[in-house]
Amino acid sequence: MHYYKTLGLTLIATATLNSCAIVPEPVNPQDRLSSMISDRAEMYRQQEPINQPLTFYDALARALKYNFDHRLTVMEVVLQDSQLEVATINMLPRLAINAGYQGRQDELASSSQSVLTRRQSLEASTSQDTSRGVADLSFTWNLLDFGVSYFQAKQQADRILIAQERRRKVINNLIKEVLSAYWSANIADRLLPKLVPVLADAEKALALSKTIGEDRLQPVVGTLEYQRSLLRTIAQLKKLKADLSIAKPKLAGLINAPMNTGFTLAKPEQTPEPPKLKATPAELENLGLFYRPELREEIYQERISRNEVWKEMLKVLPGLTIPISANWDSNSFLVHSMWLEAGARTTFNLVNLLAAPKVWRTAETQVEVARTRRKALSVAALVQINIGYQQYLKALDGYQSATELSKIDESLFKAVTDNTEVDAGSELDRIHAATAALASQLEKEQSMSEVYAALGNIYSSIGLDPATGQIDHVTVRALSVQLEKTLSRWYAGDLPKLPNEAAPLQTGLNKQ
Repeated sequence: MHYYKTLGLTLIATATLNSCAIVPEPVNPQDRLSSMISDRAEMYRQQEPINQPLTFYDALARALKYNFDHRLTVMEVVLQDSQLEVATINMLPRLAINAGYQGRQDELASSSQSVLTRRQSLEASTSQDTSRGVADLSFTWNLLDFGVSYFQAKQQADRILIAQERRRKVINNLIKEVLSAYWSANIADRLLPKLVPVLADAEKALALSKTIGEDRLQPVVGTLEYQRSLLRTIAQLKKLKADLSIAKPKLAGLINAPMNTGFTLAKPEQTPEPPKLKATPAELENLGLFYRPELREEIYQERISRNEVWKEMLKVLPGLTIPISANWDSNSFLVHSMWLEAGARTTFNLVNLLAAPKVWRTAETQVEVARTRRKALSVAALVQINIGYQQYLKALDGYQSATELSKIDESLFKAVTDNTEVDAGSELDRIHAATAALASQLEKEQSMSEVYAALGNIYSSIGLDPATGQIDHVTVRALSVQLEKTLSRWYAGDLPKLPNEAAPLQTGLNKQ
């Protein structure tokens, strides 16, 4: 009988445990489809429509307002801020209300026995009702918990600042990417319509040259050299066409515009000259070491680690708890059914005292790690700034060379076109000149885009932020105007100044 009872209990326990087991449940196709439809509908919701050709500043404003990478960092700042509120509340004393009902089957009765004679000295008696109600309002303040919570709140406040610096880093990257993508897309809008017919003419010229070569109408060596030149030009045009074709979808992704949106870009009457950076590498280094988000983040991380040291030190101290409570009991045997209580209690964890030296050393090591990491990032920032500056000079020199080459090819094309003698050879020369002129123009425009991309790299490497204040409730147009004013000052060489201008660092990298 005992065996069957044990077996039954075992089966019941097994069935209960199996019913509580958690089985992985993958998302079914219908849920995935619903999620996809919902996400796609919400990706572009609550955005200002694009009603006019986009300037660069409009594109940057839309990127800052609607790009999901930036919006995610904004939400992370909000999340950290709400966690600070929770950490602040944890600093408050504990204030609790308890109420309940207690009942028992038999009376709580007891008797007494003499310790000398071992005889019962009193008959069984009770001093408590079989059912009663109880309630209390208690206030408890633990000074040790308050101190630990205080430093935790300070750490959380620094995490808010870290989240803000990470947001600035995303803004820096957006400026760099929008600078490159916008000018590439602008070039594509202006020159792709010209490229397609010239590419067709070049392929036609190549086919005609092959026919002339087969008929031996021109010297073989000259014909083959001409075909080689045409093939290289055609390959260059096709590569440029492919590069330009992806610029607009990339820009659409940055400004969070639907890929099938036929938005247009503002076309300047003439190609603007790229701005010339007036700051020296030493000035850029100082700006980078002061404004770079990663370096500021490490400063806050060091403060968090230092507060961790203080927090661990506090845990070694004795804890003092001060409880105060107001109580009520419906027990009819009590003389006073309501009363106040107060006291003080201290606790001392001896294990924490023994482990304190190792804990403190670990916390101090975290501080040193944060400080060393900041120094390593500072060196990396200096290298990136100087490399970016040299890339900018290289791009600017390339633009100037491409501009001169474009002028020569334009003049050559005009001279060939003005030639009144039109035979098979001169027609081929005209097509070749037109192809070369367009290729040079594309190279010039591409070089200008590279200059802006290099500028974006420099602005990103020094950590400048053109968008100050809240932008959630600012219109795209108002934000665009603000960005234009700020970036125009940067282009003119009016970069932000340090609070107290530091002396240029002699790193060996900033020597001209």
